[in-house]
Amino acid sequence: MPTVLHEAFFDHIKVFIDKYICDLPYNRDVISPMIHMNWSLEIADGSVMPDMVISVTAVEGPLEVVLIPFYGECALSETDDHVFRKVESVILAHPDVICILVVLAREAADYTAPGCDSTISKTLCGGTDSDPKPLTLKQFINLRTTPRSFGEPVVIGDYTWCHLSTVEYFVWVKRDDGSPINIRSQDPADMAYGTLVPEISMDAVTEMLKRGLTKIKDSFVDFQKELEPSLDCTALAEATVNAQTDWRLASKRIMGACDITAHRRYVAWHNACFTKSDDSSYMDSEQADSEEEPGIVSTSERKRANTSTLPGSRFKIQKS
Repeated sequence: MPTVLHEAFFDHIKVFIDKYICDLPYNRDVISPMIHMNWSLEIADGSVMPDMVISVTAVEGPLEVVLIPFYGECALSETDDHVFRKVESVILAHPDVICILVVLAREAADYTAPGCDSTISKTLCGGTDSDPKPLTLKQFINLRTTPRSFGEPVVIGDYTWCHLSTVEYFVWVKRDDGSPINIRSQDPADMAYGTLVPEISMDAVTEMLKRGLTKIKDSFVDFQKELEPSLDCTALAEATVNAQTDWRLASKRIMGACDITAHRRYVAWHNACFTKSDDSSYMDSEQADSEEEPGIVSTSERKRANTSTLPGSRFKIQKS
């Protein structure tokens, strides 16, 4: 299942897009757009579980058509290459997708749990020697010895439990010529890049998202006309994107998600050391999912092979 950090990266995007769609004057008796978090999406060799998807279906009759105009993916522990190859596999299976959002989040160092015989087992034991109990979130976070700001690790008991160092956003929007999205393109006409951590620089991402939402709205018009040719879609066609997103508040929510992630890792460590539970490990979703995920289509197998390179993080993190 997705970690709290995965959810935090898309929570504010969901609110932003949901408000926009809810305000659109589409005919509720004809089409049904829905935002899904962690909804299974079919690809050539199986399925993937994106962090966010928008589907559009007809209200009446059998669901003969399911449109997928938006697809969002977050990579935390997953490699850049793997996540972007997954995105390309989704594009092959769903070439009509209009807007794609990929979030790359990276920690300064790969997290590993402390040893059970370390000094931390004494300082963070909790409870009593005969009845150890994990500290509550409040008790745990109040022991933090580093400033609560981006770029600073969550250090408690002289151990780093979480250290989010970069969060990057990549957005692509389908071109007017109708060709499938090419995520290897760096053309600013259909691709935008921004950062939320270590500094907020999201203007280009916001504008590209608005452009993508406008195209998604236009697809609602086309779908309504396909289902009900006599329907007057003028109001929907002329609707504009008025929704806004506050990236400053989004960044603060992510700091909260870092606190919760640190505590969950601590509780998993505590369970492993003091309760010997069979379900004691905290594993980022991608580490678990990678064991079950279907094979991602290789470049040589793609129908639209591209010699240009895949995108990736623009930060070079020296991990300790």
